[in-house]
Amino acid sequence: MLYSGNMKFWMITISIICSLFSNAQDSLVKPSPLQGLSISGNYRFYGQHRFLTDPYAFEIANGDPVYLEGRNILIGDATQLPELTLNISGRPNSKTSFGTDLIVWNQMTGDFDYYRNLQLGINLYGNFSTDFGNVGIRAGGIHWHQMTPFTMRSFAGFNRYSLFERNPWDPQFKNVDERYSQYYKLGAISQDTRWAQQAFQGLIMDVTELPLGISLSLIYGKTQNAGSAFAAANSIAEDSSSVTFLGLLENTIPNNVYGGQFTKVFGKHSIGLNSFNRYSYSDLLAQDEIHNSVHTTTFNFMFNKIEITGEAGIGQYRDVYQDLGIGELISTKIKLTEKLIRKLPMEIHLYRIASNVVNNNSEFVNTSVVEVPSAAASSQQVIGSNGVLQQTGSAMLGVGQMANNRQGLNLNSDFKIKIGSNHIKGVIGMGISQEIENLNNQITYGHAINGLTMSRLWRWSFPSNVGPYNRLSVLYRGIFETVNLTDLDASGSVINDKHFNNIETQLKYEFKLFNRPFYMFYLGMYNSVQPNFSPITVFTEDAYIRYYAHQFENYYRIHPKLVLAQYLGLERVIGNYSTQVEIESNRPLNQNGLAIGFGLDYVLAKNTMLYLRHRYFKFEDTSYALSKFAGNESTIELKINF
Repeated sequence: MLYSGNMKFWMITISIICSLFSNAQDSLVKPSPLQGLSISGNYRFYGQHRFLTDPYAFEIANGDPVYLEGRNILIGDATQLPELTLNISGRPNSKTSFGTDLIVWNQMTGDFDYYRNLQLGINLYGNFSTDFGNVGIRAGGIHWHQMTPFTMRSFAGFNRYSLFERNPWDPQFKNVDERYSQYYKLGAISQDTRWAQQAFQGLIMDVTELPLGISLSLIYGKTQNAGSAFAAANSIAEDSSSVTFLGLLENTIPNNVYGGQFTKVFGKHSIGLNSFNRYSYSDLLAQDEIHNSVHTTTFNFMFNKIEITGEAGIGQYRDVYQDLGIGELISTKIKLTEKLIRKLPMEIHLYRIASNVVNNNSEFVNTSVVEVPSAAASSQQVIGSNGVLQQTGSAMLGVGQMANNRQGLNLNSDFKIKIGSNHIKGVIGMGISQEIENLNNQITYGHAINGLTMSRLWRWSFPSNVGPYNRLSVLYRGIFETVNLTDLDASGSVINDKHFNNIETQLKYEFKLFNRPFYMFYLGMYNSVQPNFSPITVFTEDAYIRYYAHQFENYYRIHPKLVLAQYLGLERVIGNYSTQVEIESNRPLNQNGLAIGFGLDYVLAKNTMLYLRHRYFKFEDTSYALSKFAGNESTIELKINF
């Protein structure tokens, strides 16, 4: 009994001492700072093999064509996107987080070195609550942000695009055919956070859940059209005796944007006030100001059978050479739901944007104003140089795409046609627009067929006025062509208005073939620009330019891990004799494009996909002898998400 009692005493005593020691140790040990750290990312291997069977005269040197011919092999893509991306994020506490990334990228410079840097920079996120509302702050590196169509946003379109050519940012899913199934069922596919948003660097502050249904968002920083040029830092001084960081910035000329949104919600409706402003200088002494701004009000009214959304306001542009004054912007969309129009919902879009309103960070395209470049930007075509990646002139655009110096109407509708137990899902869109003022004698248009292939003829740059006839300008993963009009008066001024018409049709069908899903997609484009008004696309020589494109795609899941893909693209571009003709043939442009493709998507392992594509392409302008090329292109993409 005594032994048992002593044992209990000593056990209790030792337990108390250990407990005290443990508590003392816990109070001295700092919690692990890495427990809130996470790393994700993706690896994307991309290889391309191109062989031109009909070489392309990509430039004229000393009066003779210089041909791009033969075989070309590229590893690493040429889309300015890295091969390996590591996304690193941390959350020190419940109200603060940060994010950064590390990229590894083979630039194929010839020295076999790899580029290692940050892609989106180092970003800080913070949020806290008050008695009046919630405050969120984003600062640091690049953020993907949007406000309103007229202030800051990218054009998302109506989900009418080809799925055959993969984009570097395209997501992948657990099911090999999920991308095509989603496109058929929903009319859209999942995109990453960049979709329809603009790149922004600086400070973003969002204040939400304020009294009376009020919210506020403010921005200050830089966009892709308001950047600055940087010079390499001099890490070692000339006398090698000290370290210096002088010369990091080429100059300190401001080139910034600022703006914000004020929104009031009441029930299902909302109204807002919005502002977006950019300022810079065209000289190194910062005396000659460049300024453009847009101030608008937005409205969103949700009724039982009708939805009305829109934006209206004013904008202006001025620099040392011109002060264009104030111009108007207005855009209204009226959506008639199935409750009002059974089985045929419709969206009606009306817009008008004055010629003196400029904002290259918005949905609408600048077709009328040649901006003065900022002294803060490099003289070369890099970020910050005005006009880079922008289609100018009197542009032929898709349905719903807006431009300044233009007013128009867009109609869009969905429909279904039942065939047995399946449905053909159809979409049709029609656009009618007119330029407000006759400001130039040029028309520009893109190439839906082989446009990506053509842009790859120029690697790592976006040159303008290239090609054998100096008519091509390279965009990011695309290209557009410029044509001059000749129906001018004696002084060389434009005498006729330009009227634009668009028709876009899309058909989607899914059925079972040997008890496995088969997807069929068709996308058609029928566009024209002419001197007179027309309610529909003009199919005669009365049009300056007629543009037609057809894309047929099939996707067949023959195995839970394998999808076969087929593609056929046809393109036709015809000009009339009021456009510039070729000197030797004395004929206007007469272009034909063809693309035939095959491919497969294969699941190698969890989160690991293999994509193979092969296509034959051909382009020819029978009026312009040097404007032609043909060949084969094969690509392999291995993508791993982790």
